[in-house]
Parts: sequence; C-alpha cells; structure tokens
Amino acid sequence: MTTTVPAPVPLEMPPGDVEALDELVQEVRAAAFRLAGLGDRLAGPATAAPGWVGDDATAAVTQVATVAGLARDCSTAVLSAAGRLSAHVERLQEARRGVGRLRAEQDEDFRAARAGLGSLRFSELMVRADAPEAVAIVAEFEAAEAARRRRHAVLLAEVADDAAATSRALARYCGVVGGRGARGDADRVVAHLAAALPGWGDAELTARGRALAVALVTGSLTPEQREARAEGVADFSGMQAFANAFLVGLGVEGVAGLLGFLGYNALTSTSAVARLLGAAFAAAGPSGGPGDPLGEVVAAVYVRADDGYGASDVVAAGMAAVVAASASIGRTLRPNILVEWGRQLLARERAQGLPAGGGAADPLALVAQGLADVGASGPALALLGSPRAWDTLLARFWTDGGVALSNLIDVAASGPGEEGAAVVRSGLEALGAGLADGDPVDWTVSPLTAAAVAPALSRAVAAHIEVAADALGVGVDGRMTAVRGRVLRGLGYLTLDRGAAATVESALSSWARVRPGTLDGTSPLHPLPAVAVPSAYLAVKEYGQRLSYAMHGFDERRAAEGKQAFWDATIGLAVGLMPGRGGIVAGVLEGYAAIALGTDGTWDNGPDRGMVFDRSKAAGAALTDLPPESTVAAGAVARQAAAAFDRTLRALHVPAPPTSPESDWLAPIQDAMGPLRRDLADARRLTRVLPR
Repeated sequence: MTTTVPAPVPLEMPPGDVEALDELVQEVRAAAFRLAGLGDRLAGPATAAPGWVGDDATAAVTQVATVAGLARDCSTAVLSAAGRLSAHVERLQEARRGVGRLRAEQDEDFRAARAGLGSLRFSELMVRADAPEAVAIVAEFEAAEAARRRRHAVLLAEVADDAAATSRALARYCGVVGGRGARGDADRVVAHLAAALPGWGDAELTARGRALAVALVTGSLTPEQREARAEGVADFSGMQAFANAFLVGLGVEGVAGLLGFLGYNALTSTSAVARLLGAAFAAAGPSGGPGDPLGEVVAAVYVRADDGYGASDVVAAGMAAVVAASASIGRTLRPNILVEWGRQLLARERAQGLPAGGGAADPLALVAQGLADVGASGPALALLGSPRAWDTLLARFWTDGGVALSNLIDVAASGPGEEGAAVVRSGLEALGAGLADGDPVDWTVSPLTAAAVAPALSRAVAAHIEVAADALGVGVDGRMTAVRGRVLRGLGYLTLDRGAAATVESALSSWARVRPGTLDGTSPLHPLPAVAVPSAYLAVKEYGQRLSYAMHGFDERRAAEGKQAFWDATIGLAVGLMPGRGGIVAGVLEGYAAIALGTDGTWDNGPDRGMVFDRSKAAGAALTDLPPESTVAAGAVARQAAAAFDRTLRALHVPAPPTSPESDWLAPIQDAMGPLRRDLADARRLTRVLPR
C-alpha cells in the first residue's frame, strides 16, 4: 500500500456579494438623508399651507404634517436599516478574510506534508511500505484539516446567524410603511400609505379599482386568472375608495357577471373573487342618492322573481359565496345590501316555490345570519316587517335547522315601539293563517320550521307582550276580528312548545301585575283586563292542544284516502276487470282484504293525549294571583276568569278532528250481489221471449 497526502477539503466562501451589499448600504444611506431633508423642510413654514383657506387649509396642514411625520419615521427606519446592513457587510468581509486565512494555512500544510514524505530516506520504499514516519505525517495533516473544517463551519454559521438577524431587523423596519419584509409587500404598503395619506391614497386606490374592474369584466380571463387578479388586491380590497371605484367600474352587469361566475363554477367562501366582492360590498358607500352609480349597483335586482330556471339561480349561489366570504374575513356586508338581497331571494322563492341558489349553501340563511350578526334591529325589521316575508320564511326548509332565522327574530325583537310589535304580529299571523278549521291542508307553515323558531318567536312575543295582550282582549270584549283570529291561532300553535308557552305566560303575568287591580265596575260581562287576559291565554293554550289533535286527525284522513286511492287504482282495478263468477268471488275477497289491510278509507284518530285546560283552571289560576287580604273578591275574580275563558274559546271555534266512517263488512257481499241480480233479471227476461 502507498501512503499519500489526501486532497485538501473544499473551504467555500460565505454566500453574499460584498460589493453589491456595500453599494446597497450607500444607496440606503442616501435615501435616509433625502427623507430626513424632506421631513425637515415639511416641518418648516410649508405646514402653513399658504393660499389655502377654511376646511381645505386645515386638511392641507394636516396632510403636510402627516407626510412630514412619515418622512421622519421613514428616515429613522431607513438609517437604522443602513446601519444593520453595514454591520452585516463587515461581518461578511471578516468571515471572507477568515476563510482566506484558512485556505492559505491549508495550502501551507499540504505543501509541508508532501515535502515531509519526500524527504524520508529511501522515501519511495518507506512510503510504499507504510512506514510509521510516513503515516504520522499524513495523520498530522488530516488532524489539521479536521480543525479547519470546524473553524470554517463556525465562520459560515456566524454569517448565517447574522444574515437572519439582519433579515428580521429589516422586516421590522419595513413596518413603518406597513410592510412585513416579504415578497408581495408592494400592495400591503400601498394600502398602508393610502390610509395614512388619503390625499394621495384615494386617487391611487380609485385608479386601481377601476383598472381591476375593467380587467375582470372585459378581459378574456380564465377562472384561475380571475382568482389570481382578485387575490392580488386582497390588501386594499376592503378600503372604501377602492371598493367604490371597483363596484362602479363593474356596474350592475359586471357585478351580476361575477356573481354568476361564482355560482356557475360552484366557488365558495374560499374564492378570491368571492372575498373581493365581499370586502368591496362591505366597505363601499354610502350612496350618493338618486342617480348615484354606486347606489344603482347596490339597489339593482340580481335575482328576478320571474326567472324560474335561468341565471337567477346561478347568481343566487354566487350571492351565497359572497355573503359567506365576507363573514369569513370579518367584514359583514352592509345591512342595506343584505336586506335588498334578502328581499330578492324571498320574492323569487315565493314566486317559484323553491329556494334560490341550489348550491351547497343556502343564500337566504346566510343573509339572515348576516343581518343577525349586524346586531341592529332596523335591518332585521326591514326584512321581517312584511307578512308575506313571514309566509315564505316559515314555509321553507332551513338547512341550518332554523338557527339563522331564530337569530334574526331575536335581533328584530329588540326593535322598539310599533315597528317591533308589527313584526311580532306578522309572525303570529303567518303562523296562524290557514288553521281556522283545523285542517292543515291550507296551512303553508313547515312544522319543522315552526318548532325550530318557537323559542325565538316566544321571546319576541314576550318582548312585545302588548301584541298578545291586545289579541287576548277577546276575553274582555268578545270581539273576534280577522287579525285577532290569526294572531290567537298562531299563539295557540306556539304554545305547543312548552318552553315557549312558559315564556309568554311569564311575560303576561308581569303585564297583568302592572294593570289596574280594582274590581269596581267590573263583571263577568265586563271583566277586569288583568284577570281576563291571562284567562284568555289559558283558553288559547286549550285551543292549541285541541288544534294539534284536529290537525293530526286531518292528516290521518288524508293518509287513509291516499291508501284507498292507491288500492283502488291497482288491486281494485285489476279485480274489477276479471270476468265471470271468478271476478265476483275475487271482488268479495278484495273488499275484505281492503278492510283488513286498512285501505278502505277508514282511519283511527287515536286518543287525544294533549293537556286539558278548562274554566275551573282559569278561575284557579286567577285566584292564585290574589293577595291573601283580597279573599272577599275571590268569587268575583273566579267568575270573571271563567267567563273570559269561555268567551275566548267560543270565539276561536275549537276545531274537532274528522270522524272516520265505520268499516262496512257487508259491503263486499252487497257489491258482489249486484251483478248476480242483474244476471238473474236478464235470465228471466230471456225466458219470456224465447219460444217454449
């Protein structure tokens, strides 16, 4: 084996161009100097804004002072950045010099090791024989190489650590203009400066908003390109100047086009276009009044009631994406936009009988939740103020289980005065409409939705208990108007939820306690309202229990009629077409089979398991509210309570379930005897006319 000196290990220079960094330091220092000079000049007489007067002068002075302060802050940050860069340049230069010294040392050790091997006596023979002297020379060189590698690694690590610290410092200095020291900071800086310098920023953002609108509407962009363009303005898409210019630039057709783009491509709240529109609609406004282009965009009809299966469904799905996107970025759409979109969605659903959108998200539920998140009663009242709106809201199936509608009702219930009361009245009317005869065939309300919103609606009634008290005045005067009837029937159905019933009852008790309490001048015909109204409510609860049983009976009748119709159209028809005596026998068997299988049009209402409230309970409840010292008036109170209970129940016309016909066990035989009698009669006639 031959002993040789190993090749020197590579000793790379630390990364970084010292000359380029040094030039950068000089440029940054020059920028700091210019910024400092600008700040000094603006801090002088220029702040007086000569030639400007009034509010304009004040705004100009404020703007100049802001620019001066920003220039000084930037000068300080840039000068600090120059100092940090200069320190890094020095560290890099020192490291490069250190690596140079290591390389020179390595070259010297390599030459010395080779010379040592060559100077051994009989060098060639000893080297080949791995003599101890030769091995020692090589080992010494390798040990020196290992030490150099460690020193080299330390130098590179020191440079890398300093570079990371410099990067963090520069990112921190960028914060003075809103940057974070990362790629793509330009738009973030524009947004920061636009907010700090509205005199410059509004014009800049307006120009960018218009340019983006033109690009998205007129450009032949792919969906991916649209998403990329929208993502690029995320930092200032929620600023009012940009939002106004962007929406006005889009116009009604452009907004409709982007909503359709979202719906057609089934994009959700994660879409950059959806977030762009959500942020813009949240920040835009306020409208400039009639003729204002922004007002036209906001108030435009994007979902048409008469558009059954056209673009409106796609646009509605786009609306859902925008509303969800705005919520996901914490920028709820302006209430007037949510109300307008909600009205359009309701109108179309009412006209077409189907929810608009057809996508994974329910746009109306998102709008309702958005208005609830706003937390102001005015917008909620604006959407719920129409009885027609309640008709649609209670008739539909809510994919969220009615949570959004319940939240919206809670917010609307906080509305003061008659506006809040009108919404509560409309809700009860919609709930009670179509129940006058107890047959739910004309009742458009979804039982699932009614059950889901019962707690919220009861809280709304409690908040405006005068609505219920006014309708329950039927127990006082006996007058049943159409509105009172719908309200009381709705209230009766509402009491099927025991929690809701208790909520309303508690509010009524509080209402009664502050009514005048003297019995002077009262009688069963003219009862005290504080006694009659709670008793009338007990009658409404009784009505609700019997109404539920009646509705169940009508449902059972319809089910029985459906079974009978299906049987008659299938088995009955087939048997009826069978000829001769076999058909007669089969007819008898078919009749009894229909009875046995429950397809003969009969049904069983079952027992009425609902709670029972009567006049005695009304009297007892009224007496429990009397103070102990008022026992003298107990008889009068009991009579008035019982009379109010009876008066209310009569006015409501408590419905009864339909009565099922009895199964006729003779009918199959009687039906079969009819053809036999006709055959016998025909035979007798033939015997008279035939020759004997």
